[in-house]
Amino acid sequence: MRDEELDVIIAERFKAYEAGMHLPDEFKRRFVGSVRRKRTLWRAWMFGLLCITAAVCTLIVQFGKCDPVRNEVCPTLRANTAVPTNETSKVSCWMLLGYLRECFSRSRLSRRKEEEE
Repeated sequence: MRDEELDVIIAERFKAYEAGMHLPDEFKRRFVGSVRRKRTLWRAWMFGLLCITAAVCTLIVQFGKCDPVRNEVCPTLRANTAVPTNETSKVSCWMLLGYLRECFSRSRLSRRKEEEE
């Protein structure tokens, strides 16, 4: 018996064995449901992790602020003689959250336009 004949015999036996094998009728429905459940759980876990990370960052910024020592002085009214500037060196919690929102809300199209310029 040559190798080619042996290959043909083995291939016929595999075809006969495969013809008798099949998956249960409800396998597709159960498989799709399982994949959807896992995807939903994964998204919920990632969303929870993102919320926890944002809360921790906000707390770090909030507790990182140091309040100046307040003296026991009566408040008085004073005229503002300095020119007001809009620049600040402090970072607030709202600024951090606004920055994170901008990072995640920008569309891909606007990012592509910025990269092209």
